[in-house]
Amino acid sequence: KIEIDRMDLEALIKGSNPYYNEFENALVIKAGHSYCDQSGRTSWRSLDLLTDEELYKLYLICKNSWT
Repeated sequence: KIEIDRMDLEALIKGSNPYYNEFENALVIKAGHSYCDQSGRTSWRSLDLLTDEELYKLYLICKNSWT
């Protein structure tokens, strides 16, 4: 078991992105996810609107969407 804080959660999310099938997920939308098709980059504009619990759920959405 490890302990992480909000900064750690945000860093995990900023370093990942959801698979295409999760782009319409309500939490992904709330976090302000955007995808630039030309360059393949993604960004998160609104992570500050999420609680710590929502950040963790968002991380799991991103992680599990690729399996």
